[in-house]
Amino acid sequence: MNKKSQATIFMIVGLIILIGGGIFYYSTQKIQRPYEPEIKIIQEQVPTEFNPIKSYATDCAYSAGVEGLQIIGKQGGYITFSNRSLNREPFTITLNPTESDAVAFTRDTDLRIPYWWYLKSANNCKGNCQFASKRPDLRQSDNSIEKQLERYIDFRFKECLNNFQPFVDQGFKVTEEGKVKTDVTIASDDVLVVVEYPLSVERQGSTSDLTQFLVRIPINLERVYELATKITDLQVKHNYLERHILNLIVSFSGVDKDKLPPMSDMQFKFGSSISWKKSDIKNKVTGLLLSYISLLQVDGTYNYDRNIFGSELKQRLYDSSILPVANSSFRDLSAQFTYLDFWSTYFDLNCNGERCVPSSANSIIPFIPFGIQTYQFAYDLSFPVFVEVQDPFALNGQGYTFNFFLEGNIRNNEHMAGDFTQLDLISFSERSQLCDIRTSSDVTVKVSDLVSKNPIDDAQVLYTLIDESCFIGSTLADGTLKEKFPIGVGGVVNLIKDNYIGKAVEFDAKIDSELSLDAEITPIFTKKVIIKKKNVVKTLQGWQFVDAPLDLSSKEHAIVTLLRISDGTELDFSSVAQYQGQQQPSEIEIAPGTYAADITLMLNERIVIPESEKCYRDPKKLFLGKKCFTIPEIDFGERSTPGQEQFSEGGLKLNLTFDANDLQNNDVIVLYVVSYDIAGVPQEQRVVEDLDQLGKVEEYSTTHKNVLQPTYE
Repeated sequence: MNKKSQATIFMIVGLIILIGGGIFYYSTQKIQRPYEPEIKIIQEQVPTEFNPIKSYATDCAYSAGVEGLQIIGKQGGYITFSNRSLNREPFTITLNPTESDAVAFTRDTDLRIPYWWYLKSANNCKGNCQFASKRPDLRQSDNSIEKQLERYIDFRFKECLNNFQPFVDQGFKVTEEGKVKTDVTIASDDVLVVVEYPLSVERQGSTSDLTQFLVRIPINLERVYELATKITDLQVKHNYLERHILNLIVSFSGVDKDKLPPMSDMQFKFGSSISWKKSDIKNKVTGLLLSYISLLQVDGTYNYDRNIFGSELKQRLYDSSILPVANSSFRDLSAQFTYLDFWSTYFDLNCNGERCVPSSANSIIPFIPFGIQTYQFAYDLSFPVFVEVQDPFALNGQGYTFNFFLEGNIRNNEHMAGDFTQLDLISFSERSQLCDIRTSSDVTVKVSDLVSKNPIDDAQVLYTLIDESCFIGSTLADGTLKEKFPIGVGGVVNLIKDNYIGKAVEFDAKIDSELSLDAEITPIFTKKVIIKKKNVVKTLQGWQFVDAPLDLSSKEHAIVTLLRISDGTELDFSSVAQYQGQQQPSEIEIAPGTYAADITLMLNERIVIPESEKCYRDPKKLFLGKKCFTIPEIDFGERSTPGQEQFSEGGLKLNLTFDANDLQNNDVIVLYVVSYDIAGVPQEQRVVEDLDQLGKVEEYSTTHKNVLQPTYE
């Protein structure tokens, strides 16, 4: 009996502890969830026969909520960029990612992802350059993620219900008693959606009222948003993107034509044979971004994995790419950084034109040549970085992804600094006062197509005045927009439209007179492109150019880069394409205008210059005969995998003009390149002097420019 009494007492004490612990856990959980909705949840008693209708509507609320959250995740916190009733934040989006508020992910999709930190001013800004963020608020403000999701569910809920058609067919009568109103609360570990939609339901004499449909969506959006904000704050405060790339530029630079030009170096020598091409340097820097941005990691995240190296230098470089997150643990989330080479960068280097050479100071002391070669190259670079935060456990294991962009900006070998403000303490959804003070008379803006002369609808009109930009509106079907403008001196109207090159027009509005502005913007065509070659062949008289177009063989392919030469009023535009011989034409985006064309022709074949002997007479020893030496074999494919040899056999470096009428009236563009036909020379007849032709692409392009102009089919 004594033992039984003791056991009973222990059971009672244990039960008290268990209940007390449960009360403590519940109370602490409520304290940790300060954003539970302050709305009344109606506990409705619904007859069993009407439960299917309530479940059906609840499923629609869940479906619309999940769909909206997935769109918001893909688009960096925004439900749309075109529908102003859902998203009220203005955006300027161009094909140039470093001159835009958001990045068009690819040219083939409508996916747009905003910058959470970027250089708002033009890339060539001087002095007072402005940085900004398109990071939306999570809660409370009118365009917060919560409010956008509410408007989206309001918009999609009734469409999902489809007038309850499956139940109407079964004899139910559903009557709408009020409008849809959604309340969304982003709680501490999920998203609560309450849809108010008063309904009266009737069937076979039985009636019931349905008012609210409540769902919880298992996505910890607050946690995802918090990590995204920390990653952004670290970039704003510490410029880790720029520091990472500057470290790489230093590591891969040197006084070597195969390396990047050094930021600072000096050699004591007479004359210099080292030079670089600016376009090649840009390609190498782009290659660094492509290869090394993905090495960035966030300490404490799900995918964090620190490698250990034997080299102290390698370890320091690697560890510099690890981002701390202020002792916060995000073990349930992953973070990835990506740069893709079809996101064009802004790049400049202090070279005199395309050729980059050191500055020289040479003098000749009797019998002793003396010189100093100074290498001081200043890199300017802006580049977009795609950041992807993932919760692999959200939505009951389906996973959830949240995307946004950051922009790195380097000028004169240093990061560009913006005044640091903790992002989670400010709101970037506030409109500029410039947009609110529009006191001019009415201004009519008319936008038309430069080629067809047809009016352009939905062209975005923005006004820039004293480094501030204001969204004025979009043109109607007749290509016109009539609005009032802010008053000031030195204003610029910016015209933006997808598949057109953006244009800037100087314009000052007036108070006392109505004005009009007519502007034409240049369309971007998508055309087929074919590459043909014109050979430089070896004859008894030497190497000669032959003006006879030939198709590329199946072993040849060409890489085309076209950089449009702007008149100063249009945004920069460039286009890239690849063409494989003996295959269907490739596609290229092209607008009327003049371009700096840079085409490289590659041959998938092993080229060998055989060993040879050269002899000469020593002028000091005229009677001792000739002196000979051996030139070793040169094998351009020695280190290549069989079947994957690459030999640069020519190309084109020339300014080309594409006429608007030609582009409008033809489907195919034919581009011509100069081909150095060493493959057509029997191997035993090749000599090392033949290689002189490799450096003459630009010379041949200029000399024969009249017969290397594009044609059309």
